[in-house]
Amino acid sequence: MRGANGEEIHEFMGMWPLKPDADLVGLANALSREAPFWGGPGRTFSEATTQLGLIRTARWFVGTSTEFGPTLYFISQFDSSLEKYFDDFVLNGKTNLEKIWGTCIGCPTGSDATARDIVQYVARGQIKTLVCYDAVPSLNLGQIQKMADWYQKTQKFQRAVFAGDGKLEDKVDAFFAELAKPYPFVPSGADIDADVASELQFTDVPERLGVKKVG
Repeated sequence: MRGANGEEIHEFMGMWPLKPDADLVGLANALSREAPFWGGPGRTFSEATTQLGLIRTARWFVGTSTEFGPTLYFISQFDSSLEKYFDDFVLNGKTNLEKIWGTCIGCPTGSDATARDIVQYVARGQIKTLVCYDAVPSLNLGQIQKMADWYQKTQKFQRAVFAGDGKLEDKVDAFFAELAKPYPFVPSGADIDADVASELQFTDVPERLGVKKVG
């Protein structure tokens, strides 16, 4: 999608068949914003993704069908080319990528597999998207964050003026000095369904794949 200002928003959607023993609870935990299952100590998925500054939205879900059986689906929109997007995937590292796509049949794993091998596997699962909608295609994430930062600083300046304390000239100087400062990253979110372990859609994966439970 191309916005009025020349900004481009891209989208990726893919699907990959799940292994009979796929750990979907572990997958969901890896993407949680509450626990540091992603990256280094204290770094959650949402924190790490925020720092990339490209991804507008992403979601993973499991679907089942007669043709494909239990399947992992992934949909994402981002402010970059697909090549740059996949380069950022590689930066996530092999361990993090295995937490998600390692649950799928055919995903490269083991000591010889690399992050780029897994990303190439992800790319091969792409589904062509026919139609896509975005509310603000003319604005990239950086512009949105900068506008939010300026809005908050402008509100603070207005309240200082209405308070009537001190010189207006000093307040104006302070306001422009604040506007010149870089905006902080607004943290992204990563919400998951806390009941995934008890939902039929997840617990019946082995049955749908024809795998008999032991014990």
